[in-house]
Amino acid sequence: MYFKKSRISPMTRLSLPLITAGLILSGCNDTRDLAPERADRAWHPHKSTGLSLPASIRAPSFTAGSDGINAGGNTSALMTRPDHPGMVLPESQDRALSLPQLIDLAERNNPRTRVAWEAARQAAIGVGMSRAAMLPQLTFSAMGGFQRMALPLPNYLSSRGYLTSNGAAAFPKLELDYLLLDFGRTRAQINEAKYQTLAANFGFSAVHQQLILDVISAYHAQQAAQAIVAASHHAVENMAILLQSAQSRHDHGEATIIDVATAQRNLAQARFDLDKANDAEHGARHALLEVTGLPATLPLAIDAMPARALPRSTPGQIRQLVDQALASRPDLMADIAKLRASDEAVMASKAALRPRVAFAGTASGYLGGLKTYGTGRNAPASTIAQPEAGAFLQVSWPIYQGGLRANAIHMAESRRDEAEATLLKDRLSIERQVADSQDALETALAQVKSAEVLNRAAQTANDGATQAYAHGVGTMTDASTAAAALFEAQAALAVSTAQAFTKAAALAHATGQLDLVNNVPDTLSDSVP
Repeated sequence: MYFKKSRISPMTRLSLPLITAGLILSGCNDTRDLAPERADRAWHPHKSTGLSLPASIRAPSFTAGSDGINAGGNTSALMTRPDHPGMVLPESQDRALSLPQLIDLAERNNPRTRVAWEAARQAAIGVGMSRAAMLPQLTFSAMGGFQRMALPLPNYLSSRGYLTSNGAAAFPKLELDYLLLDFGRTRAQINEAKYQTLAANFGFSAVHQQLILDVISAYHAQQAAQAIVAASHHAVENMAILLQSAQSRHDHGEATIIDVATAQRNLAQARFDLDKANDAEHGARHALLEVTGLPATLPLAIDAMPARALPRSTPGQIRQLVDQALASRPDLMADIAKLRASDEAVMASKAALRPRVAFAGTASGYLGGLKTYGTGRNAPASTIAQPEAGAFLQVSWPIYQGGLRANAIHMAESRRDEAEATLLKDRLSIERQVADSQDALETALAQVKSAEVLNRAAQTANDGATQAYAHGVGTMTDASTAAAALFEAQAALAVSTAQAFTKAAALAHATGQLDLVNNVPDTLSDSVP
């Protein structure tokens, strides 16, 4: 029996290696091993990832510079980073910095201002990008290369049954596109970008105001912590005096060992409270340095709060304060700008339903040559070097796109309604913030007055109880209670005083008067619903 030997076609011979190579390559592209191996274990890299902090962030170097503190600072008391001129440090760490100087440092150093500034710059750049659609668009392109072609021919035309051609050519091309009419679509997009820039600028101002409030809060918290440390030292001294009195009376048979033990316990408790107060002061200092944009380990001297009158409260002017906030708050102005931007987006989406008319022009060239073989004649190569040009009036009008344009309008209108609802929500929130801040300031001022009376009374009671016990007419319990009450009163006075100034700053922030820049356009401030 004879079997015919099967033949594999050339196409099959060519496709088999390609299919095999494709299967191998697809198996090599399994990247599941890049994910964590297990769900119940934390992931750790098996090899170096190449990720590390940049040197300028890990260990920034500072050199003496000429940038100064604007708010009453000393221009020679700063150091600037050469790669970041806005990053400054006090040159003399022994010179105490005041609150205005700390605010200036925070505005220069804190990354939040840089982030907000870059966002505002990006929004401003977006205006230029949207304006580009109104200008002529010129595009140059070029293509060149070599091509070999084969064409079958009858035998009576070519003895080998085909001819071949080798060609090389280059095609330079210059295209012009100039928008003539789009029924306000591009103009609306430009206006949208402008309002987005306004929103980003107001957001930048809001970041500065919030940063100023954070510095003020951290500064007064650190001042209160220092006052509590001083009160703790005073409490340790009082408890040491009581212990001496108890030991002296016990040596003369006038006090029991219980009095001595009680005095020792009170002194130990006072020292414990002192350690805790020191830790709290360190934490408050670190928080102040962080918000100022300085290293937490920097041994910076902070100037004590100067003696000045407490802030005043105006409870009868709450309506005026709310109106002031509605006209000045940068976050509210940003919401209004976003609402205007959404209005322009609705107009742009509706204008997209209309035709677009543009002028289009092309100027190109054909540079190349062609040589043909197999015709039986040795013909020379043909060459060409000719320009081409065209001018067109282009009209494009979307007729049907599966509801894309209608849905784009619905999306823009929904975002507009969202922006309006956000504006109303923020307005209500601002009114509540003003009312809460006003009440908090009144409460803080009342607490200061109560703490002052409490402190005077506690001081008198402590002096009397200490003297009475030392002369044998008082008890250790009364003296211990009076000393502990004095410490609590001094701490309450320090905290309430810091809270009063902090709440006053919070009220100024709630009304938009903290570092206010009077450049609010009337067209925006009149648009609060």
